[in-house]
Amino acid sequence: MIGAFNCQGAGWDPKEKRIKGYSECYKLMSGSVQVTDIEWDQKKEAAQMGEAEEYIIHLNQAEELLLVSPKSEAMQITIEPSSFEIFSFVPIKKLGTRIKFAPIGLTNMFNSGGTIQELESFDSESETCVKIEVKGGGNFLSYSNASPKKCFLNGAEVAFEWLDNGKLSLNCWVYDQSPTLARNGEDHGYIRMDKYLH
Repeated sequence: MIGAFNCQGAGWDPKEKRIKGYSECYKLMSGSVQVTDIEWDQKKEAAQMGEAEEYIIHLNQAEELLLVSPKSEAMQITIEPSSFEIFSFVPIKKLGTRIKFAPIGLTNMFNSGGTIQELESFDSESETCVKIEVKGGGNFLSYSNASPKKCFLNGAEVAFEWLDNGKLSLNCWVYDQSPTLARNGEDHGYIRMDKYLH
């Protein structure tokens, strides 16, 4: 994950005792981001993620998904004053013979990938299933090059949206879907994306 913040023109006002914006000092901030900017080897468990052939970049504020590879050119960015963008780089996992899948996580959280606790996939001769454990509630987003036949949240079938650009999303409001979990003080949801046909 890479965060780009433009704080130009903001500073501490000793008289008002607060951070204040000074519009006359506002400036655009430009730069670039790419897969190779991520230091995948900082943690042993993340090192393998740096070896993927393809990645999805999720832009938190722009709500965009971009498909890239380690060989892709750097993406040029411009950040407006007093604004920011968070870029989440997610390795694409190949499932079965033709499915490409990358879980983004809960997009209402800045660290959307941190909401994913576990990811499992199951293959048979005719179909592929994905099971994801998510901590928290909100809008769950993933990349999938094909639409699943069904999605389930905590065992109950739920509506989902899949777009041609690969955006696959569903509402994962755990407290609404599972009162038992809420009473127990837990906030984990289990999402199952079922029956990707080969």
